[in-house]
Amino acid sequence: MSLTGVYNFITLDPRSKLLCCALLLTACGAKHPAVEDLTAHEDLSLFKLHSLRGTRDGDRLQAQAVFSDSSSILTMEMRFAIGSPTTLESGTWRWSRNNQMLSGDVAARSVMFLGGQDGPPSIGGTYELRDSAGVARYRVTIPVTALPEHWQARPAQD
Repeated sequence: MSLTGVYNFITLDPRSKLLCCALLLTACGAKHPAVEDLTAHEDLSLFKLHSLRGTRDGDRLQAQAVFSDSSSILTMEMRFAIGSPTTLESGTWRWSRNNQMLSGDVAARSVMFLGGQDGPPSIGGTYELRDSAGVARYRVTIPVTALPEHWQARPAQD
């Protein structure tokens, strides 16, 4: 932005500044639903991130995300390799829904990681939940969230 642009903004009347800021915040705040159905396009807008926990161990991060609409629970277990960029090494999901258990693998579309050197690490991103055939059935968006400390992932089941 040039100095002329900055000067023009500074000299705007307060209502115009407020309108500019509101438009900017609205444009930046485009929200994606937490869980999207990619196959049947079912409305899953009631699903919200219930909890996100994890533990960093060196260059690895084990995390668990739980989503709920108060009638069913979607759980994602993920293992990240911390680096530049941070990547999802592996992940699984399970969903107890409509009297059946759905499950599969998690694939990352994007991963956001903030270090946690001075505090707990933060993780977020967009992930696909794939069925046993490898078809992306759901898209999950996790906002960048600080992880509480002292959580232990459950042991992997063979």
